[in-house]
Amino acid sequence: MAGATAKGSAIVPAPLSQLLTARSGSFGTSVTVVKAAVAASLAFAVADRLGPQRFASLGAVVAIFTVQSSIVSTLGQGLQRVLGNILGVAIASLWVQQVGTTWWSLLVALLVALFGARRLPLGFAGQAQIPIAVLLTVALGPASPGYGHWRVVDTVIGGAVGILVGVGLPERPQFGPARAALSAWGDALEDQLDAIADELESGSTLMGDHRRHDFIESSRALAATGEASGAATGVAEEGLHLNPRGKRDRAELELLRRRERELLRITLQVRVLSLTVDQLYDRPAIEPRLPRARLVRLVRHAGQLFRDRRQGKQVLASSLALRAEIAHCVQTVTAQALDAYAVLDSVSLLGRVEQLRQEITVDASIDGPAHVGSDTEPRAR
Repeated sequence: MAGATAKGSAIVPAPLSQLLTARSGSFGTSVTVVKAAVAASLAFAVADRLGPQRFASLGAVVAIFTVQSSIVSTLGQGLQRVLGNILGVAIASLWVQQVGTTWWSLLVALLVALFGARRLPLGFAGQAQIPIAVLLTVALGPASPGYGHWRVVDTVIGGAVGILVGVGLPERPQFGPARAALSAWGDALEDQLDAIADELESGSTLMGDHRRHDFIESSRALAATGEASGAATGVAEEGLHLNPRGKRDRAELELLRRRERELLRITLQVRVLSLTVDQLYDRPAIEPRLPRARLVRLVRHAGQLFRDRRQGKQVLASSLALRAEIAHCVQTVTAQALDAYAVLDSVSLLGRVEQLRQEITVDASIDGPAHVGSDTEPRAR
């Protein structure tokens, strides 16, 4: 089901819109699981005490899915599910009173509910509750007197209990998955540089205009890896909002965001380098001025520089050595400028390697050892 429309979101205040469009996550940590079970049991007990036991499980179901690992998500899921159920029951009750319960009345009610839900500024959890409530109210309402009324009451009970338990027992923000995602991103960049060097070193195989080196596919995959890392960091950041236990973790979040920005810049350079190498080497009508073996050494040097930076080693000396090697290659390819275009292509390629070197080395002389996209342990190879 589509998300909230821009038009619908514009009429809702930003803080409320954030809650109404918050996405439902997993059951999170073991603490989240325990909280969800406790909330469901309490919601069932309250609903059973206030109304018929046969409907009390509705409150327990809502409570289970309301409790999330973050306060923002818990508030959002509670509001969405309660609001979605109220709207669904209201639509179904009015419709059944007018036309009764038949197959075609159910069809019309579901179409209205589904199309209407798509237009509302609600996340999927809230949108999905509307047709579900309509379906069950139309189907079960005539056979279960009071179903619609008690569904609303028990849903409110479940949402309220879930919010009280989830917000009243806040969890520490989860940085472990974000660190692991950043580390996996760094590993993927290392592998990409190795893949470029390995394929170049394996020998020359002429390719047609429409064939690409194997490392182009892994280069494209870096975009998805970066997006996954950004999503994991976003979850950690969400855990800080409205969380009294998250104040001391803001420095950790800023470090994660800094590493993320660094890896994003390095990823851009690695992907551009991959594309440039693919376009220049193993093509029948192109003779690069930069020898293949020299390019392999440069790429491997850059890969080792990145690996050392991730492990917290001092990289300034190694970076300057790579810079000198790049400069020497520039002098070599321009020494005999018989083909200006071939020289320009090779110089441009060397410029890509230089840009990558600069991104890897950024601030290394100022901040000392930096762990870019890694945790405290070096990667096992």
